[in-house]
Amino acid sequence: MQNSLTRRSVKAAAAFGIAMLLSSTDAPADQSDAENAVDTFDKAMLSIFRRSQDQLTAETRPIMVIARDVTVISDEGEATYPRNAPRYQQLKSTSHVLLGIIGAVTPWPEGEAGKQRWRRDFSSIATEIDALLAAIDGLGLSEEALASQRKMLGTARSFTENALNQDELTREAVSKVINDMRPAWVENMREAARAELTALHAAVSQARAAMDEADWARMYVVHHGGSSVKNVNVVLLYLQRVMPEKVAAGQVLFAENAHGKDALARHAGYVRMQRHVGAWAFGDPGRMEVDLLGYEAGAILDEMIPATPPVAAAE
Repeated sequence: MQNSLTRRSVKAAAAFGIAMLLSSTDAPADQSDAENAVDTFDKAMLSIFRRSQDQLTAETRPIMVIARDVTVISDEGEATYPRNAPRYQQLKSTSHVLLGIIGAVTPWPEGEAGKQRWRRDFSSIATEIDALLAAIDGLGLSEEALASQRKMLGTARSFTENALNQDELTREAVSKVINDMRPAWVENMREAARAELTALHAAVSQARAAMDEADWARMYVVHHGGSSVKNVNVVLLYLQRVMPEKVAAGQVLFAENAHGKDALARHAGYVRMQRHVGAWAFGDPGRMEVDLLGYEAGAILDEMIPATPPVAAAE
């Protein structure tokens, strides 16, 4: 009798446990639990993905990083080739008087607060020009270059002083002083580009001479610049001229958001991983250069925002 009751109790307990298990499985999950599960899943998948990306970064050797200097990173270590160009910095810096003036009138000063701002900025520009002109002979520029700098800075100095004395600022006056400074400013940019290219070519040539053909052939090159000039900049134009085969093969990479040697080197692994994704998922290594949602977004926008009738001029 007791054994029979015990067996029935065990069966009842087992049935109850199974019912509870089924009940908990079928019940809808709490939303926060679901969101946490999604977040955990996402992190786990990306952790695997980034591990492989880091491995690609480590395997991308040799790699040439063009930053302040030219550095070649290989399995044997690093070799750095300086690209010092003091003339580049000097000529570019004096030309920044243009940026100072534009900054002082942008946004265009309105009202008393705007007036106080441009007067304060113009006073600062005039003071800085005086200090630079007093020391500029020490740069060691040619007499012709020095005369050009003095003329450009003197033109800016006269403009700011006249505006302050007359207590008046017009768009026409700002436009005129910029046009008056333009010849000297453009010549500065030309000579600054020459100085930078000369230093860059010397550094890259030294790096090339130290490498064998096999290393050169598989080497990736990563360079940096502002995103607003990623299509036409000094370094890219140079690389297109001296290593067009690498540009065509996708071995020259532009890293607009990477700063510093290590970050630039990691960019190579990132790009190579994106190419793997494009090849596996779409059969196109370059597919990830397009926003993953880009094509779909275009079709959705066609549905969301109907086109308006064209204007007569477009017919």
